[in-house]
Amino acid sequence: MAASRICRGLAAFWIIRGKYMTQEESIEAMVQAVIACLGTPFHHQGRKAGVGLDCIGLVIIGANAAGIAVRDRRDYGRRPDGVSLVQALKDHGAQEVPDRNAIRRGDILLFRYDGQPQHVALALRLDEMIHSFAPAGKVVQSTMGDYWRRRLVGVYRFTER
Repeated sequence: MAASRICRGLAAFWIIRGKYMTQEESIEAMVQAVIACLGTPFHHQGRKAGVGLDCIGLVIIGANAAGIAVRDRRDYGRRPDGVSLVQALKDHGAQEVPDRNAIRRGDILLFRYDGQPQHVALALRLDEMIHSFAPAGKVVQSTMGDYWRRRLVGVYRFTER
Protein backbone atom coordinates (compact mmCIF):
# COMPACT_ATOMS: atom_id res chain seq x y z
CA MET A 1 0.00 0.00 0.00
CA ALA A 2 1.38 3.41 -0.91
CA ALA A 3 2.05 5.63 2.05
CA SER A 4 0.09 8.83 2.39
CA ARG A 5 -0.30 11.56 4.96
CA ILE A 6 -3.49 13.02 6.43
CA CYS A 7 -3.66 16.31 8.28
CA ARG A 8 -6.03 16.62 11.23
CA GLY A 9 -5.93 20.02 12.83
CA LEU A 10 -2.35 20.88 13.68
CA ALA A 11 -1.16 17.26 13.94
CA ALA A 12 0.31 15.52 10.90
CA PHE A 13 -0.15 11.78 10.58
CA TRP A 14 1.39 9.33 8.16
CA ILE A 15 -0.36 6.15 7.12
CA ILE A 16 2.19 3.42 6.58
CA ARG A 17 0.98 -0.11 5.97
CA GLY A 18 -2.32 0.80 7.63
CA LYS A 19 -0.77 2.31 10.79
CA TYR A 20 -1.10 5.98 11.73
CA MET A 21 2.21 7.59 12.68
CA THR A 22 2.88 11.04 14.06
CA GLN A 23 5.57 13.11 12.40
CA GLU A 24 7.89 12.28 15.32
CA GLU A 25 7.25 8.54 14.84
CA SER A 26 7.92 8.82 11.12
CA ILE A 27 11.24 10.60 11.78
CA GLU A 28 12.20 7.84 14.20
CA ALA A 29 11.24 5.22 11.59
CA MET A 30 13.53 7.03 9.12
CA VAL A 31 16.43 7.10 11.58
CA GLN A 32 16.02 3.47 12.60
CA ALA A 33 15.94 2.38 8.95
CA VAL A 34 19.29 4.06 8.22
CA ILE A 35 20.84 2.78 11.47
CA ALA A 36 19.93 -0.73 10.29
CA CYS A 37 22.04 -0.05 7.18
CA LEU A 38 25.28 0.56 9.10
CA GLY A 39 28.06 -1.48 7.52
CA THR A 40 26.31 -1.87 4.16
CA PRO A 41 28.99 -1.59 1.45
CA PHE A 42 29.20 1.62 -0.57
CA HIS A 43 28.00 1.13 -4.12
CA HIS A 44 27.45 4.05 -6.51
CA GLN A 45 23.69 4.27 -7.20
CA GLY A 46 23.10 1.35 -4.82
CA ARG A 47 19.61 1.03 -3.38
CA LYS A 48 19.64 -2.22 -1.41
CA ALA A 49 20.34 -2.36 2.33
CA GLY A 50 22.91 -4.99 3.22
CA VAL A 51 24.05 -5.22 -0.41
CA GLY A 52 25.09 -1.74 -1.56
CA LEU A 53 24.10 1.90 -1.04
CA ASP A 54 25.32 5.34 -2.00
CA CYS A 55 24.47 8.44 0.04
CA ILE A 56 21.27 9.11 -1.91
CA GLY A 57 20.19 5.47 -1.66
CA LEU A 58 20.54 5.64 2.13
CA VAL A 59 18.33 8.74 2.33
CA ILE A 60 15.77 7.06 0.04
CA ILE A 61 15.61 4.03 2.35
CA GLY A 62 15.06 6.35 5.32
CA ALA A 63 12.42 8.41 3.54
CA ASN A 64 10.54 5.30 2.41
CA ALA A 65 10.55 3.94 5.98
CA ALA A 66 9.00 7.25 7.10
CA GLY A 67 6.26 6.98 4.49
CA ILE A 68 7.68 9.66 2.21
CA ALA A 69 7.21 8.70 -1.42
CA VAL A 70 10.43 9.43 -3.27
CA ARG A 71 10.92 9.40 -7.02
CA ASP A 72 14.23 7.64 -7.40
CA ARG A 73 16.66 9.02 -9.95
CA ARG A 74 19.78 7.31 -11.14
CA ASP A 75 20.78 9.74 -13.85
CA TYR A 76 23.66 11.18 -11.86
CA GLY A 77 27.38 10.59 -12.03
CA ARG A 78 29.87 9.93 -9.25
CA ARG A 79 30.00 13.70 -8.77
CA PRO A 80 26.33 14.75 -8.87
CA ASP A 81 25.22 18.16 -10.04
CA GLY A 82 24.63 20.15 -6.86
CA VAL A 83 21.77 22.19 -8.33
CA SER A 84 19.84 19.03 -9.23
CA LEU A 85 20.49 17.55 -5.79
CA VAL A 86 19.06 20.60 -4.01
CA GLN A 87 16.08 20.69 -6.38
CA ALA A 88 15.36 16.99 -5.77
CA LEU A 89 15.27 17.59 -2.00
CA LYS A 90 12.81 20.45 -2.47
CA ASP A 91 10.71 18.47 -4.97
CA HIS A 92 10.21 15.79 -2.33
CA GLY A 93 8.98 18.22 0.30
CA ALA A 94 12.19 18.86 2.20
CA GLN A 95 12.41 22.44 3.42
CA GLU A 96 15.74 24.17 3.96
CA VAL A 97 16.45 25.02 7.60
CA PRO A 98 17.88 28.58 7.69
CA ASP A 99 20.04 28.01 10.79
CA ARG A 100 22.64 25.31 10.09
CA ASN A 101 23.21 25.02 13.85
CA ALA A 102 19.59 23.97 14.40
CA ILE A 103 20.16 20.40 13.22
CA ARG A 104 17.60 17.88 14.49
CA ARG A 105 17.34 14.11 14.41
CA GLY A 106 16.22 13.05 10.93
CA ASP A 107 17.42 16.16 9.10
CA ILE A 108 19.15 15.70 5.76
CA LEU A 109 22.59 17.28 5.70
CA LEU A 110 24.01 18.52 2.42
CA PHE A 111 27.78 18.77 1.96
CA ARG A 112 29.96 20.30 -0.73
CA TYR A 113 32.95 18.85 -2.52
CA ASP A 114 34.79 20.66 -5.30
CA GLY A 115 32.74 23.77 -4.57
CA GLN A 116 29.22 22.37 -4.98
CA PRO A 117 26.77 20.16 -3.06
CA GLN A 118 27.51 16.50 -3.79
CA HIS A 119 26.95 14.45 -0.62
CA VAL A 120 24.07 13.87 1.81
CA ALA A 121 23.79 12.35 5.27
CA LEU A 122 21.04 11.86 7.85
CA ALA A 123 21.48 13.59 11.22
CA LEU A 124 21.22 11.56 14.40
CA ARG A 125 21.66 14.69 16.49
CA LEU A 126 23.45 18.04 16.25
CA ASP A 127 26.93 16.52 16.11
CA GLU A 128 26.40 13.03 14.69
CA MET A 129 25.27 11.61 11.34
CA ILE A 130 24.95 8.45 9.26
CA HIS A 131 25.98 8.35 5.61
CA SER A 132 27.22 6.05 2.89
CA PHE A 133 30.73 7.34 2.39
CA ALA A 134 32.83 6.14 -0.56
CA PRO A 135 36.24 6.66 1.17
CA ALA A 136 35.06 4.48 4.08
CA GLY A 137 33.63 1.93 1.64
CA LYS A 138 30.40 1.53 3.61
CA VAL A 139 27.57 3.16 5.56
CA VAL A 140 29.13 4.73 8.66
CA GLN A 141 28.23 6.82 11.66
CA SER A 142 30.38 9.96 11.87
CA THR A 143 30.89 12.85 14.24
CA MET A 144 30.28 16.30 12.75
CA GLY A 145 33.75 17.65 13.42
CA ASP A 146 35.50 20.52 11.65
CA TYR A 147 35.99 18.47 8.47
CA TRP A 148 32.23 18.11 7.96
CA ARG A 149 31.19 21.49 9.41
CA ARG A 150 33.37 23.29 6.83
CA ARG A 151 31.61 21.38 4.04
CA LEU A 152 28.03 21.71 5.33
CA VAL A 153 26.07 23.87 2.88
CA GLY A 154 22.50 23.02 3.81
CA VAL A 155 20.18 21.36 6.29
CA TYR A 156 16.83 20.07 5.00
CA ARG A 157 13.83 18.80 6.92
CA PHE A 158 10.66 17.04 5.87
CA THR A 159 7.78 19.10 7.21
CA GLU A 160 4.00 19.16 6.95
CA ARG A 161 2.55 20.27 3.63
